[in-house]
Amino acid sequence: MRTMKATSTASVFFLICAFAAIIIQKSQATHAGTKSLVLGHQRTTAFCSFNNSATRKNSISTWSLKAAENSESETDKMGTWNPFSLAVLKLGFTEPAWTSPLNYKKADGTYSCANCNTPLFPSAGKYDSGSGWPSFWKTIASDRVSLEREWDGRIECKCANCGGHLGHVFPDGPTRGSLDMEELNTVPESDPQIGYKVQGKDTDGKDSKYSRMPRFCVNGAALRFEEDSQL
Repeated sequence: MRTMKATSTASVFFLICAFAAIIIQKSQATHAGTKSLVLGHQRTTAFCSFNNSATRKNSISTWSLKAAENSESETDKMGTWNPFSLAVLKLGFTEPAWTSPLNYKKADGTYSCANCNTPLFPSAGKYDSGSGWPSFWKTIASDRVSLEREWDGRIECKCANCGGHLGHVFPDGPTRGSLDMEELNTVPESDPQIGYKVQGKDTDGKDSKYSRMPRFCVNGAALRFEEDSQL
């Protein structure tokens, strides 16, 4: 009985925090849309002053359409409205294991930030870690993910562009010997180096590589997946 009560309380708290994140997101999007509208009006007014009344009328109509488009594009850049995604990205919550459809995704494509749509991980770097969360052993390019050590010693990973919480990085990723060599050659320099060094070609160790890759353990709610187009 106590367990059910505690679970119910936690669920209510999670929903309250999620909707609080939505309110914050909405206020940011509204501000961005208003700013775009004002700037668009100023530019159009300067343009209309050099035209006759008929042209001015057409220009104002054009401005209205462009202002609406700018407002929508700015709002889209603000990210997702999904309460669970916002709870993860904005408040640092962790989704329950095994619940994300992206954990089981095997198609080729790109995993991007659900908040700002910045490409973060390639499908070639995804693997089944058995953890219950989408896991990757490399990012898609340098400096797409920022790392920060938390108070409990864990390393948090965030989207470097918008600061959205993604998950954590652990030193128990796959070994280099189990991965494709061509994919290993494209690992960004900003990715963390894990394990012990394996001697390379040079005796001075310049070509030495670390034995194990990192495990980016990411909340599926913090990601968007775009499948590669079939040509």
